[in-house]
Amino acid sequence: MSNTSDNQGGSNEHANEVQKATWREWLGLGTLTLAVFMLSTDMTVLFLATPSIAADLGPSGTQMLWIIHVGELLAVGFALTMGRLGDNIGRRRLLVIGVTVYGSASFLAAFSTEPWMLIAARAFLGVATATVMPSTMSLLRNMFFDPKQFSVAIAINLSAFSAGMALGPPMGGLLLDYFGWGAVFLINVPIAIFLLAISPLLPEYRNKDSKRIDFISVLLSSLALVTFIFGLQEIANTGFNMFYAGSVVIGIGTGILFIRRQLKAKDPLLDLSMFRIRIFNFSLIALMVIILVITGADMFFAQHLQAVVGLTPTKAGLLLIIPALLSMAGTMISPVLTRWIRPAYAMVMGLLIALAGALLIILTVHDAGSLILIIGASLLAFGVGPTMTITGEQLISSVPQERAGSASAMSDVSGGFGSVMSIAFIGSLGMLVYRLTLMDSLPAGVPSEIADSTMENVGSAVAISERFPEMLQAIQSSFAVALQTIYGITAIGLFGLMVIIIWKFRYIGKGD
Repeated sequence: MSNTSDNQGGSNEHANEVQKATWREWLGLGTLTLAVFMLSTDMTVLFLATPSIAADLGPSGTQMLWIIHVGELLAVGFALTMGRLGDNIGRRRLLVIGVTVYGSASFLAAFSTEPWMLIAARAFLGVATATVMPSTMSLLRNMFFDPKQFSVAIAINLSAFSAGMALGPPMGGLLLDYFGWGAVFLINVPIAIFLLAISPLLPEYRNKDSKRIDFISVLLSSLALVTFIFGLQEIANTGFNMFYAGSVVIGIGTGILFIRRQLKAKDPLLDLSMFRIRIFNFSLIALMVIILVITGADMFFAQHLQAVVGLTPTKAGLLLIIPALLSMAGTMISPVLTRWIRPAYAMVMGLLIALAGALLIILTVHDAGSLILIIGASLLAFGVGPTMTITGEQLISSVPQERAGSASAMSDVSGGFGSVMSIAFIGSLGMLVYRLTLMDSLPAGVPSEIADSTMENVGSAVAISERFPEMLQAIQSSFAVALQTIYGITAIGLFGLMVIIIWKFRYIGKGD
């Protein structure tokens, strides 16, 4: 395959549909997979490193929140811009720029001596993430023209995300134990250097017909996404107030202005005609629903293993590798399933397995040990794999090749919305159930200030119960009820998605 391939229209794309990938493309896939793995491990190790960062740098509560969230904010906020920029200047070139910034920002983060330095480094990491993710997915469109090979490539690429999520906690734990918190960032530097060294294996793609990017649209899209997500995150973290609600309103208003500008633009930053494609819309919705019902559940599940089951953080992290590995298996089996049955039926089969896992947790959460709970979580992780893979494949392949970068960026935006809403709403609902249940079940005679402290979070509550052991059963039982509620929402969401697939999209993959 040539290293450079400018857009030449639909006929050229059709002619390449049966072109088989060579060793060069498969090695290039390894490069992209490594990039995704690097980004996904970073997401998991940061939470492990926050206590050490707090002890070393002494950030304020607000600074700590910015250290945690600024990367995700900017990654989603700049996703649309970077997806389109890759189509303009070249997707491989954008990937190289992104990896360079990511490695440099990781080095800066590792040796930060002040909270503001780490916040700045995390901001650069967020912008770099916005360049890397759309580039990796959209480049697959240029590397694998054969539909079966493209399906396998998508599955491998997405499985790297699951692998990173699985290996991130134990890797992070080892680095923190032996080298300190800076090592969780510094480990990215040699990976980035290696990625840059092998990047020539990747093909280049640039849409030569694309016009100059409209910077007013860039400003509007970034402002809309950042203010909207920021408002939701802070409401989830600190509760409702007018300032954060105003941020959400500003995000919605700016988003409306952005959409109106795209409708009038001759060469819009976001081609709204993509939303006329039914499979594209469904893929975005399905992705957001899955992330929405899974993220909050995963967060509560990890806390349950420690606070209720009684596992140490290390043991809980090692056990959570199992569902992550099953998620990889569910992702990788998708290309095999779609060779024999319709993609929609493969998704339904997977969602039935996921639903069984959620129901197992709901029915056994009060009495089950870690083994039963991990089986439930593993069934859930395995079952959503086919839907994640198939929707990712359909999302990229349903749009014209010159819009693959924007389509990939929209998947990041959709996933970001799902994650934020899951933490903001489902997570908040779970904590509300925990507090209300605990309020009714705390033993009489517990001092009011102690009772109030147990309402903050389950980790603090369990620590307090060492001085007041009569509270422990009430705390654990209340959190189990909250976990049941969360997984009940997960089950409802999975069932609803499954019904929609059966009703509307059973012919997906057989023509739109």
